[in-house]
Amino acid sequence: MQVRPTIVFSVLLIAGCDAFYGVESRTTLSGPVDVRCINGALASVPDTGAVTYQRSENGPTEIMPKQRKVLTVSHHWLYGEGGADILEIIQGPDGWSFRNSRSRMGVAVPHAEMARFVPLMQQVNEAIEMQCGLPVARLKAEPVGETKSQEL
Repeated sequence: MQVRPTIVFSVLLIAGCDAFYGVESRTTLSGPVDVRCINGALASVPDTGAVTYQRSENGPTEIMPKQRKVLTVSHHWLYGEGGADILEIIQGPDGWSFRNSRSRMGVAVPHAEMARFVPLMQQVNEAIEMQCGLPVARLKAEPVGETKSQEL
């Protein structure tokens, strides 16, 4: 009996998938985002430390509900303690999404680390709202994954 490589890859992929754990704030946005403004807002918060920006594009064909070409543009900023915090703004075919988080795959983020991150996340969100006009200052910190059983 011959095992197809795609089956082996699929099993390994599924077996290797771990959940994310941590804390985040997220929302959908109604309009375009000025990346330069976000850069300035992050720079205005002293505790963000070194900030790294990365942009990527993905343009596959979506088949359902109808065939269409879609373009997804992802903007990622790494900041905070060792670049462990991620601000992510994604422009997809159905709008914009905002996510500010500290999370890890397969490993819980220690409670003390989350307690340090949440005030920084709120400062970053407030700076973005004040300087860029995006309604993100009042977003609540929400647990991710198994963190949901812990209190933030």
